[in-house]
Amino acid sequence: MYRFCKVIGNKWSLVIVGSLSENETVGFNELLRMIKTNPRTLSMKLKELEKNGLVKRRVLEQERPIRVLYSLTDKGKEAMNVEKFISEWVSRWNLG
Repeated sequence: MYRFCKVIGNKWSLVIVGSLSENETVGFNELLRMIKTNPRTLSMKLKELEKNGLVKRRVLEQERPIRVLYSLTDKGKEAMNVEKFISEWVSRWNLG
């Protein structure tokens, strides 16, 4: 559980993964508008999530300007199941 919290437990990682779970594929600027953070923070967190295998990054080089799309991997989708379970548990026991 500690490692799960370390990877996805910080504010922006959870918000990013949650936003990507609600949208199949999202571009960087669209994601930036959705979560309302600064570009540097978003870029840094996306790189961390990609490194941990939760987010997949796809570069569309044939488009001008070049677009980068992000989506959840199977591991990222499974992480949302854990988050959903924890949220339901917290609600059931009135812990938050």
